[in-house]
Amino acid sequence: MRPVHLTKILRCEISSLDEGGHTPVMLWGAPGVGKSQIVAQVAAEENLPLIDIRLSQLEPTDLRGIPFRVDDCVEWAIPSMLPHSEKHGLRGILFLD
Repeated sequence: MRPVHLTKILRCEISSLDEGGHTPVMLWGAPGVGKSQIVAQVAAEENLPLIDIRLSQLEPTDLRGIPFRVDDCVEWAIPSMLPHSEKHGLRGILFLD
């Protein structure tokens, strides 16, 4: 797939957000072909917040959060790097690389 096609697909998915749609998009390709750059470019052009998380630099517990006890149960403190409507707004891009 060429970058222009990927850009078109991302813009289509972003426009579907206004209609209540929410379709996760998986980009699969060799390292260094520009996936991250294209996502960042589209986010900037669409004026959307971009949360770019490099999974290779994290442990699984980094995304799950820290457990804390509430009565006889365990709750999880959500990491601040994950999307939050008050902090990032209702629309945005979460890019897990």
